[in-house]
Amino acid sequence: MNQLAYLLALNRLPRLSPGKLIHLLDLYQGDAAAVWTEYKRWPQLLSLTADAFDEIQRMMQTISPQQSYFDYLHSGVSVVTYLDDDYPPELRLIDDPPCLLFYKGRLPEAGEPALALIGSRHASGYGRQVAEILARDLAYQGYCIVSGMARGIDTFCHQAALKAGGNTIAVLGSGLDVVYPRENAALYRQICEQGAVISEFPLGTAALSYNFPRRNRIISALSLGVVVIEAGLKSGTLRTVDFALEQGKDVFAVPGPITSASSRGTNTLLRDGAKIVLSAEDVWREYQTSAKPAPETQNAAAEEEAKLSPQEKELFTAMLLPLHFDRLSQISGMDAADLASWLTIMEIRGLIRQLPGNYYQAVVKKI
Repeated sequence: MNQLAYLLALNRLPRLSPGKLIHLLDLYQGDAAAVWTEYKRWPQLLSLTADAFDEIQRMMQTISPQQSYFDYLHSGVSVVTYLDDDYPPELRLIDDPPCLLFYKGRLPEAGEPALALIGSRHASGYGRQVAEILARDLAYQGYCIVSGMARGIDTFCHQAALKAGGNTIAVLGSGLDVVYPRENAALYRQICEQGAVISEFPLGTAALSYNFPRRNRIISALSLGVVVIEAGLKSGTLRTVDFALEQGKDVFAVPGPITSASSRGTNTLLRDGAKIVLSAEDVWREYQTSAKPAPETQNAAAEEEAKLSPQEKELFTAMLLPLHFDRLSQISGMDAADLASWLTIMEIRGLIRQLPGNYYQAVVKKI
C-alpha cells in the first residue's frame, strides 16, 4: 500500500490534529505507514492523555487505509499533502498547517497574488454592493479572490470574481463532497471550473460549526491580506482577522454607517488600526505601483455611472461643486443615516470623494 493510503487514514482521526500528525511524520521521516503501525508509541511521542489515546484506538479499528484510498480514488477530488513539493508554500509558514489539502479545480500557482474578501452572512444591500464592486475590480487587477463560500458577503465576492473572468478560491468547513450551504451548489460547480474549492477535512465531514474557525486560518494564510467588507461586533468573520494578524498579514476594512450594526465590526477594526478601503485601489496600491486598465468591454467607471437612478444623477450633478453633508441631506430628502450609507457606496464605486469639513464632490464631470 502507498503512503497516501496511510495519510488518508491518519487524517480521519479527529484527536490527531494536523500539527500532531506532521510532528509524527517528521519523527518518522515522512513514513506514514510506520506512523500508522507504531501507534502504540503515540502517547509518549505526543503526550496524549489516556482518554484521548483510547478514543484514537477505537477510531483506528473502524478505519482501513486501503478503504480510505479506494474511497479517495472514486471521489473525483485531488489531494496534496504536506510531504509534496507542490504543497502551497504559504501554508507551510503558519503554526498549524493542514497535513492534507483536498481540492477540485486548480490550486494557485507559486507567486500568484491572492486577497481574502470576507464578511457577514447577513449582508445588507450596502454590503452586497461593496462586495461585488471590490471583488470585481480586484479580479480585474489579477488578484485571486479567496473566501469561504458562506451565505452573504462570501457568496457575492465569489460570484463577482467569476463574472469578471477572474480566479477565486473557496475554502470549505466541510468535506469537499458536502456542499454548504446547499443553495450554493451551482456556485460550487462554477468555482471548480474557474478556480478551486479546497478543504482540509476528510470526505464526508459535515459542515459543523467548530470547523469554520479552523478553516479561516487557511483563508488568511493563502492571501496577501484580508479585506473585511461588513461585520458586526460578534461576527465570526473577525476570527479570520485574528489569524491574519498572527500570520503577519495586512488587514483592511470597509467603513460603514455608524448607525448600522452590520458595520460595527469593520468600523471598530478601522478605529484599531486596520487600513481603510474606499475603493479597490486602496488595496492594490499596497502591493503594486500602478493598476492594470480594466477590459474595454467592461469599463468599471462607465458601468457604475450607468447604474445611477434619476434621483442619484440629480445629486451627482449637484456635487460637481463641493457640497456639505447637510446641504446634500436637504436636496435629497434622506435622513443622515441613509445619506451616509449612500455617500459611502458612491465613494466605493469611485464616483465621488469626501473633502475636508464633511464636503463631497463628484469625481467625474459628466454622466
